[in-house]
Amino acid sequence: MKTGSRVKRVLVLSAGSFPSRVQPVHGVFVKERLRFVQRLPGIELRVLSPIPLFPPLRMFKRWYPWSQVPRHEVVDGIEVFRPRYLAIPKIGACVQPRLIELAARREIRRWRGTFRCDVIDSHFIFPNGVAAVRLGKRLGVPVVSTGRGADIVCCPDYPIIGAQVRFALRCATQLIAVSREIADRMVALGADESRVTVIPNGVDCERFGIVERRESRRRLGLDSKRPIILAVGYRLELKGFHILIDAIPAIRRWFPDVLVAIVGGQARWAEDFRPALDERIRVNDVMNHVFLAGTRPQEELPFWYSAANVLGILSSREGSPNVLMEALACGLPAVATRVGGIPDVLDGNPQLGILLEERSAPAAASGLISGLSCPWDPVAIRHYAENRNWMRTAEKVGAVIDLAISGQTPSEFGVGRGAAAE
Repeated sequence: MKTGSRVKRVLVLSAGSFPSRVQPVHGVFVKERLRFVQRLPGIELRVLSPIPLFPPLRMFKRWYPWSQVPRHEVVDGIEVFRPRYLAIPKIGACVQPRLIELAARREIRRWRGTFRCDVIDSHFIFPNGVAAVRLGKRLGVPVVSTGRGADIVCCPDYPIIGAQVRFALRCATQLIAVSREIADRMVALGADESRVTVIPNGVDCERFGIVERRESRRRLGLDSKRPIILAVGYRLELKGFHILIDAIPAIRRWFPDVLVAIVGGQARWAEDFRPALDERIRVNDVMNHVFLAGTRPQEELPFWYSAANVLGILSSREGSPNVLMEALACGLPAVATRVGGIPDVLDGNPQLGILLEERSAPAAASGLISGLSCPWDPVAIRHYAENRNWMRTAEKVGAVIDLAISGQTPSEFGVGRGAAAE
């Protein structure tokens, strides 16, 4: 199939991982990539984001918000359809790809031929990549699947789910990994190395930029003189906010007035590590040194990054963390664990931050003390991020879409595990 000047219709499958007016930050990284892919010449796309069917009963606080997610809306110029599927307790995860596929097929039939796709672009190998290869076979179109983190790092540990992950990796036409670590794991799980391209997440350098620190702190109501360590993300154990809190007593020996600001709220399905964080704050007696800011609007984040002295990322696993690139775009250095796509950025770039060799409070304290003491160059940090913007990411994704449609190999298009990661 030729991929010349004609319109290429891309059907995006991202079940449960796409923002809505009810849940504006769920899957925002998927939306951001697509927002720029849609700007490429000759690209038309629609998003299918099937979600479980929940009764609209407020008594079920954990599930009620999902019942309010619109079935159809336009998000940042992207048309999104959200058909429902029946979630099955206990065995639901094992059959979720099939249920997503059936929901997608029903929705496509409703379109009555108004959108005949040329390629499927799926996000997360499980469950969406599994559903996508089945759907692609039925529709007779190629599939590009992106591995983003837990789908490759954790899901294969479960026998039934792991078998489906391996199936999806073998059957996808092309594969995108958001970090070299994920690419290596894909190959170890049976993916053909020649079909794997590393394309990290980018950053919108128009939305995220350097704001004068004093002005940022004034806007946020923060003290103008205290050293501030910023952490951003859902309040989950894997994000390591508790380790950051445990590191505060040691940091205070060098910076007595240090403040740790944690921006982010509960995760999907109402999962929240807040009680454990409150306990760590009490045990360490650092009530005056931690600010749990909760969920903040996206447009406010540049001020948080610009207000801080250093970003702390203490995750146990990551894909290609948006917060790292957003911070760098705002000129903020990072102190981070060596997981996911973080080494791809910080290894060999000491002007951007510090990589921790272990995930512990002592290691975090040592790294953050160094981070707070170092005379960083915000302009140089920002310059790195400018070369990793979302438009460049989108162009690389567009190249993979082209080769999936044409049937060519990554080397013929000049992309691959090494080339696209630069």
